[in-house]
Amino acid sequence: MWVIPVRMETVETHIHADRRLAFQVLTAFGASQPDGGSSTVLKDEGHRKLVEFRSLIPTAAGNKQMIRTVEWVTLYEPEAIDFEGVEGPLPFLRDRFELADTGGCTSFRYESTFGLKGWIVGWLLGRRRVKRRLSRFMREHTHALKATIEERARQSRVYPYRGCALATDLEGSA
Repeated sequence: MWVIPVRMETVETHIHADRRLAFQVLTAFGASQPDGGSSTVLKDEGHRKLVEFRSLIPTAAGNKQMIRTVEWVTLYEPEAIDFEGVEGPLPFLRDRFELADTGGCTSFRYESTFGLKGWIVGWLLGRRRVKRRLSRFMREHTHALKATIEERARQSRVYPYRGCALATDLEGSA
């Protein structure tokens, strides 16, 4: 497969919740998702799982389209989660969620690299057509994950919601 990877801008945010709770929510495969997406574990090898994801991705027309991917997910509890695409519309996909403890709250970092077949032509198409859509998805997905984790923290007795010293979001590029 002739693929030149395209590295996305990193998306970061501050989550008002304990990192252990954030990790639990991010790895709750099979749980319902408010946006209609879903995940199903196809194979469980402990810290490594083969997971089918159904995600709503923005289209060029501004609508949303349901996309199916199958990915190997490797867990590094509670610091990171790696995703490696196996099936889906992108022949090469590598994502990483990093979680850092910030005094009882969580600094969340989302990195992604993708590639299309076709060497230089695939790279150009990826930069012109896919990158903008994927960037929008990453920002929207990060915002939804933050909201879900913080809502869960509001209901948790073990890892309750925390008003941390850092009150602003870091969303943007690193």
